[in-house]
Formats: sequence, C-alpha cells, structure tokens
Amino acid sequence: MIIGKKIIRYKEVDSTNDEARRLIGEGEGEGLVVAAESQNKGRGKPGSGWFSPAGSGVYLSAVVKPYRNPGDLGPVVLLGARSVVNAIRKMAGIKAEIKPPNDVLIGGRKICGVLVERMAPGQIIIGIGVNINNAKGAFPDDLRDKATSLMIETGRQYDVRELTRTLIAELDKEYLAYLAEI
Repeated sequence: MIIGKKIIRYKEVDSTNDEARRLIGEGEGEGLVVAAESQNKGRGKPGSGWFSPAGSGVYLSAVVKPYRNPGDLGPVVLLGARSVVNAIRKMAGIKAEIKPPNDVLIGGRKICGVLVERMAPGQIIIGIGVNINNAKGAFPDDLRDKATSLMIETGRQYDVRELTRTLIAELDKEYLAYLAEI
C-alpha cells in the first residue's frame, strides 16, 4: 500500500489540495491522504470552485511521487477518475463514465471532479470531490441541471466514511497498476 499509509482527517478545510500542499511543505510525502468533511474553498478547473458542504461528499487529496514521467499529469488524472468509477460501482452498483479530461458523470451529469496539481520535487497531488448525499435542491442554482449525487441517482444515503475508504483503496490499486506500467 502506498496511497493511504497516512490519512489526516479534518472537519473543514479551505481546500484538501491546499492542505496537502501545506503538509508537503512540512515534510509529508507520498502516500499521504488529506480528507475533509467539508471545504469552504474547494477548487475545480482553473477559476471554478467545488461545492463541498459538510456530510454530502467525499473530499480528499492524495500525494504521489511517480518515479518516471512525473511531468505527465494526464495518466494521473485518469487513474483518479478510474478509481472513482470503480468505487461508485462497488458502493452503489451503478455505472459512471469518465468525461475527459477530469470529470466523472452519471447520466450525463457531473458527480465527480479530479484536480491534479504538480509540486516540486516530483510530487503530485490528486484532488477528488465526489457528490454523495446531496439532494437535488441542495445544489446552487447554476449546478442543479449539471450536477448529480449518488443519493439522487439511487434514492438512498451512503456512509461517506465507507465510500472514502473504498475510494482510497481503489486509488492505491490504480496507482500501483500505473507504476507497474511505466
């Protein structure tokens, strides 16, 4: 196991990617996962935020340090998205699909975003936000027709901690497969 050998959980952070960046500056490294119940400044694509209310989703960032091709972020984004697709299938039994470069969709609506950021020297932060227990009316107006959650799709609530554990295990499995290929 690489990803998840150290997990730091928070009630709330500005952004799990920003917190991972801070912890890297304090000496943390590969395998660290930062998870939060909510983010008040969650980020998506450049210039976009990520709606991250408490108890409604998985918000985490994992630190990796691939030993070859550390500048090639595309495969790292893809392994993050594949991990989410696998975790959703395992937890909810429904099919999600990857919309390149960094989104996961169910029924054409976004359930997850993957934000990958490069750090020096050679470390990469994989940030993942997954909508789990959001009710349709809970999304801001500009997201209601574009976003979905597992609860909207299946009609039931999920244990966010259990889904977080499943996602971390899937991330580790996908990362180890990626390392074996390069």
